[in-house]
Amino acid sequence: MDLAKNNRRTMLVCALLSAVTLAAFWPVTRHGFVNYDDNRYVTANAHVKQGLTWGNLVWSFQARDASFQYWHPVTWISHLLDVQLFGLNAGRHHLVSLLFHTANATLLFLLLQRLTGAAWRSAFVAALFALHPLHVQSVAWVAERKDVLSAFFFFLTLLAYARYAERSVISGQSPVVSGPNAEGRMQDAQPGVMHHASRITLHAALYYLLSLFLFALGLLSKPMLVTLPFVLLLLDFWPLRRIELKTPDFRLKTLLPLLLEKLPFLSLSVASCAATFLAHSRGQVVRVGKVLSLTQRLDNAIVAGAAYLEKMFWPVHLSVFYPFRLDLHAGTILMAGVVLIGLTAWAVCCWRRRPYLAVGWFWYLGMLVPVIGLVQVGGAQMADRYTYLPLIGIFLMLTWEIVERVTALTSVPAQQPPDPPPAQMPALPGKARTVLALAAGLTLVACVAETRHQVGYWQDSVTLFGRALDINPDNDVALNNYCLALFGQGKYEEAATRLSAALKTKPKLVPALVQLGIARSMQGRTNEAMRAFSEAAQDAPNFASARSNFGYFLSTIGRNEEAVRELQAAVRLQPDNVGAFINLADTCQRLGRRAEAIDYYRQAIGLQPDAVAPINNLAWLLATSPDARFRNGAEAVPLAARACALTKYHHPLPLATLAAACAEMGRFQEATGYAEQAQALLRGNQGALAARLAAMLEAFRAGRAYRDAKY
Repeated sequence: MDLAKNNRRTMLVCALLSAVTLAAFWPVTRHGFVNYDDNRYVTANAHVKQGLTWGNLVWSFQARDASFQYWHPVTWISHLLDVQLFGLNAGRHHLVSLLFHTANATLLFLLLQRLTGAAWRSAFVAALFALHPLHVQSVAWVAERKDVLSAFFFFLTLLAYARYAERSVISGQSPVVSGPNAEGRMQDAQPGVMHHASRITLHAALYYLLSLFLFALGLLSKPMLVTLPFVLLLLDFWPLRRIELKTPDFRLKTLLPLLLEKLPFLSLSVASCAATFLAHSRGQVVRVGKVLSLTQRLDNAIVAGAAYLEKMFWPVHLSVFYPFRLDLHAGTILMAGVVLIGLTAWAVCCWRRRPYLAVGWFWYLGMLVPVIGLVQVGGAQMADRYTYLPLIGIFLMLTWEIVERVTALTSVPAQQPPDPPPAQMPALPGKARTVLALAAGLTLVACVAETRHQVGYWQDSVTLFGRALDINPDNDVALNNYCLALFGQGKYEEAATRLSAALKTKPKLVPALVQLGIARSMQGRTNEAMRAFSEAAQDAPNFASARSNFGYFLSTIGRNEEAVRELQAAVRLQPDNVGAFINLADTCQRLGRRAEAIDYYRQAIGLQPDAVAPINNLAWLLATSPDARFRNGAEAVPLAARACALTKYHHPLPLATLAAACAEMGRFQEATGYAEQAQALLRGNQGALAARLAAMLEAFRAGRAYRDAKY
């Protein structure tokens, strides 16, 4: 096939692949944010909401919030850029993720075609990657931008590495010759021809450095890519054929240089693992639930590894969250183990004649290792998003194997050597092409239909977590987020009904008791709320969320002394609970315990330096307290200015605080200006803040600082 025809085919495949991918996922561009991590990453993240600034660029490399378990500054920068360009328009954020996914599918096709020369097989693998329902979570969830972004750099890394491998020759290695001949085979050198001179051209060195740089960007997007050096070795074996196992001295003359060649990649992986470990050690590794033993984690890893394969073939009952099952049946573990061991044995036994089986299978296993659960992160048994890159290995091995089998069945036997050189492999027979095209088309149509179906569940939090509860009514995380979504819509009775039903089957379900308490308190049904909160705190005295919510509820009904005790217990149990520290400081302030309030506000700010509430409240206390021992205008002014900057001077409350702080420093002209600016933002609305501003302006014009008796 001539070069022009090859190029036209490549462009056509890329265009079709992009069009179908966009069509399958396009509904996400009309979806909103969900209340599962989207708030922490975007909608409630003070830094991200400010957009792309120099300060936020610095923050993206320093982010060590306890709630984030990875160090991924490039992902943060992508969110910052989205907000800078689109604000909080959820549809545009989704569109960016979709464009990355579309680009990833195209890059995968180009990569496989370059490596193998098999255009249509490569196109089918890329289409499966693009359209498989298991990948909906990675594309439709804004918080999972790190998946599609890291994959983008992953594919670029492999493409750069392939270009490097084509231009370098390692001692004792068969040369890699780019340019395919027959469908499905890389053009090899003539048998017996070996190059014994180590040679790396300038172009090869540049591509090598480029691949290292792209790999670093991928790790800075998501550390799941740490096993990429292993993937490179697999590609060296097939289809690059840089590892010549038939040569007696391959270990010294070929394998050792290839291993040394991977050391810089391995160094980046080790550095990423260290950064991730530090993030985990500072964060909360398990949000809800028990810490699993090593045996439990191994059992879960075995079952999850097999379960992903099952869901690949039959992608139904997909959920945003799969809770840990601590009661895995021994038969289930044994069956999953037999499947994994059997497939491993099959791949190993066939490595000579069908090397793609070994490469595909070990690609799958190797890329699952960081997310298989051997190191426990969160409370999920498994996650659809973890298959985003690993399943490429399964798609590859199945596609190549099926083509080989169908070709063998439909070919006319011929007198030829049993294992002809790749350059002599015949093209696919017409009958085989027809059968394979029909099967591929039906498979992709089924994928598109189910993917569109799954995308629909991601339109909002109520739909998403309602679906998860339909699949598993005992899904505590889904129940919690479903009720939070209903709270956001003011549907407290509907949430209470669902919670009450859950408590009938699991009376000691503490998160549900806490949520029921919140629902009843919002409805003004104080006695029922008290009963639910008390029972939750009694059943789980070491559950920080129960103690924190109970403390806040007690403070709202004026039982401040009891509230302080509950909130103090909450921060002892969970020292990174910013909300509990803020509520504790507010409650202490109401009790006149100003020294304690100041200390708790400072601890909250230390945990979350850009949390507006504690910054503003501390500044107000330091500026307006009637007790001179606690006033400190010099500290109050920069705190209040910071709160104003975080709200872009568009919120009247921080402006009022800045006015009070300036007045405490005797800067009455500035104080008057800030107070008038706050008044203007109220737009004539009357209320407590309007009355306070009027009193403040009267004091400032008389040359007096403002004092708040409550503080």
